[in-house]
Amino acid sequence: MLSLVLASKIALIWLVFLFRAQPTDDAASSIISDLRSGNYAEAKQLLDQALASSPQDSRLWTLDGLVLVHLGSSRDALDAYKHALQIAPDYLPALEGAAELEYKASDQSAVPLLERIIRLHPGDQTSHAMLGALAYQRHDCTKAVEEFSQCEAITSSQPAALEQYGSCLVKLKRISQAIPVFQRISEIQPQNEQAKYNLAVVESLAGRPQEVIAILTELLKKRPNDADSLYLLADAYEAVSDTPRAVAALRHAIVTAPDVAEYYLDFASISLVHASYQVGIDMLNAGLKRIPAAASLYFARGILYVQLGKFDEAERDFERGEQLNPNVQYGPAAEGLAAVQRNDLAQAETVLRSRLAKAPDDAFLNYLLGDVLLRRGATAGSAAFQEALHLAKRAVELQPNFALGRDLLGRLLLQEGKTDQAIEQSRLAFQQDPTDQTALYHLILALRKGNRNSEIPPLTRKMAELLQEARRKEAAEHKYSLAEAASSQK
Repeated sequence: MLSLVLASKIALIWLVFLFRAQPTDDAASSIISDLRSGNYAEAKQLLDQALASSPQDSRLWTLDGLVLVHLGSSRDALDAYKHALQIAPDYLPALEGAAELEYKASDQSAVPLLERIIRLHPGDQTSHAMLGALAYQRHDCTKAVEEFSQCEAITSSQPAALEQYGSCLVKLKRISQAIPVFQRISEIQPQNEQAKYNLAVVESLAGRPQEVIAILTELLKKRPNDADSLYLLADAYEAVSDTPRAVAALRHAIVTAPDVAEYYLDFASISLVHASYQVGIDMLNAGLKRIPAAASLYFARGILYVQLGKFDEAERDFERGEQLNPNVQYGPAAEGLAAVQRNDLAQAETVLRSRLAKAPDDAFLNYLLGDVLLRRGATAGSAAFQEALHLAKRAVELQPNFALGRDLLGRLLLQEGKTDQAIEQSRLAFQQDPTDQTALYHLILALRKGNRNSEIPPLTRKMAELLQEARRKEAAEHKYSLAEAASSQK
């Protein structure tokens, strides 16, 4: 529950009665006096008498609610506040008293009360903060961010409120706005190691690996065996092409927490990128000894086996992974993908048809079978071509942001002579993955065929940039592979 300084609400009620209300009899004066002195039992007796003679006085009912709060009867206090509001719906002290009680009980019934307060006093930051916290509790991050953004003077000193605000900004993918929020938490809680880790996570989401490295390097001095921090640090090092340090951090994470599959998968991913396939397999073997039921590790090892040309081993791993978890993403396609990579297209088609019969709504399977049919020589007008076209359209329909599917659809449409549609699909494929040289090439090809030559020059310059970047990356990866090989020979 959000911890806000709510004493101002009670103080406001007191001030209203002490300085604005003008008691006209000794009873009212005595009630105020008892309240100021903390004599709540005596004040309650006087209030009961006053309410008996003035049951329509909203001020007295509000005072009754305040006294009951101090006597520990929150339920009765809430009834008193609500009675006051039946008499005077916009009576601010009663609204605030009732809203505070509902809020403390984490009751969403506080929301309409707080909204009425805001209508009366739009600048009431405490009410905005309470609305933000209640919105967070019901998982309405859009509303939570809207409310928290209007009460930063209060939330800037409240770690719980800042965590809720920042978490919702992250969920809404407003990462750049979340960073200063998590930085503020670290500032006001400098000894809070979890706050520093959370800041590193957000910096990582923002694509700022140098900041992640700086934060986690300091954090790991205090807790050197924190596997999560090591895992995140490895990702940051790999992002700045410092692969040796990335590998070292991942190895440390695995030694510290050897039963976490994600750490082995990340190691395998680095091994795949840097063509260190056997190193990745060795690490996955170690992982499977610890967690033999981890389907994802079998799929990862199968992919590495494919790169080494060990297709029988790869197929056994894919089958074992699917037995353990048929729902792993792209798992059903893995065996077919292996057959494609070893250029056994007939086997790939057989496998993919079998898999697709079991999972007809798998976008990747639809795409991959369509691609295999095209590779096998399907030509425009043939039954195989029409099936490939149907599969590509189905893949895009199932997953609209699927760049590979759109690229395939663009190629098929171009072969069919539907140039404008081909351009549209190829352009969408490239927009969805601006680093995809194949999609860019197909877009250029479609534009040429459609005589839209004026659009081509900037795209060819982009193609040159992508090729240059790919060569630089390949050189860096090859350099690391050579260093790894040299190290293993010592």
